[in-house]
Amino acid sequence: MNFVYYEIVEDCIEAKNVYDAYLSIKIGNELMNHLSKLGKLVVMNNIEKPFFRIIVRGKYTLKAVMTDDKLRVLLPDIADFRVLDEIKYHINEFGKV
Repeated sequence: MNFVYYEIVEDCIEAKNVYDAYLSIKIGNELMNHLSKLGKLVVMNNIEKPFFRIIVRGKYTLKAVMTDDKLRVLLPDIADFRVLDEIKYHINEFGKV
């Protein structure tokens, strides 16, 4: 299991419904590429702490710093919280043969 738990993020200026997904593994290129199957991948790797964003239009945005063990999930104001289960499932599928 790669996914450990979600934690609500309060006082985030980017969105009202924000969660941090804590993982049991560090985020690397392989996990980033696995997650990119969910939506549009935007990578910022020419900065001190490279990060990526995956945008699933109308549903959510995922953000993470490479080599971190945390993934931020930004949901719209009126959100279908079932997407959190979908994200959890997709993370846990990483590395399975």
